[in-house]
Amino acid sequence: MIVSPFTPLFFISRKADGIDSEYVQTFATSDQILLQVICNGDEYVDARVIDEETGDVLYQILFNSWQMNEETWLKFTTIALSPGIYSVDIAGIGKSEPFRVTDDERLLKDTTLIQYSMKNNRQRNDAVFFIDRMQYFFDFRVPGGFKDSNWAFSVDNEQFVTPFADIAQLYGLESTQKRFTLGCNVGVPVWFGEMLNRILVCSHVYFDGVKYTRKESNVPEMTVQLEGVNSFVFTQTLQQSVNLNPVLEQSNQAIIRRTGGYQNYRIMEDNNLRLLI
Repeated sequence: MIVSPFTPLFFISRKADGIDSEYVQTFATSDQILLQVICNGDEYVDARVIDEETGDVLYQILFNSWQMNEETWLKFTTIALSPGIYSVDIAGIGKSEPFRVTDDERLLKDTTLIQYSMKNNRQRNDAVFFIDRMQYFFDFRVPGGFKDSNWAFSVDNEQFVTPFADIAQLYGLESTQKRFTLGCNVGVPVWFGEMLNRILVCSHVYFDGVKYTRKESNVPEMTVQLEGVNSFVFTQTLQQSVNLNPVLEQSNQAIIRRTGGYQNYRIMEDNNLRLLI
């Protein structure tokens, strides 16, 4: 039995030197925490949500089941919680790191919602992105965003010089690269950087509703905030996807925005906080 590494919760079971990071993972109340457990068909997944402030078990998690192959089953569910601090405890795997769910705009305004999915189920065997022909996106909210000072511009073009030394443009295609900063003033644990690197192997990755792709083989670069403290800031070079398939993009946007609820916290392209009704 394993928890899919694409699940946006961290089940960490290791020892490390140094002081733990102070950062508590944060989700908005509108985020949908997709939990996937891959197991044998006869295994029962015993999982529960814990209130970290009281230590009480809030409820037992009920999973949906989907058969991956003859021997392997996917147990999956979407967790939606009211404001508070929680953890998820899975028997045989352990307890997740505590995470906060909030609707406080002051806490959410400096975060970015990363949503990601694959184009099919053949890319990985440790996660499922299409269940009964329905596509699923994972939600992963992180502190950080794009700084205007970290933009870079490039062009792929071909030119012709006339006999009179004039330059004629044969074709040109511009692109914009941006460096995404993951981390706040206190930094984040190292597994946030590992998760970002994993997410960027996906076919469809959206940062606050805008599609980006890893630039070549660029990986997250780590900056140590304070020596002896296991808290870091990561930067990653990305390129915004501009020339998109309109039919596919419309379908993806409908899935990731999930506007069926009364109030959904989303940050749109114009960088304004909006309530989608």
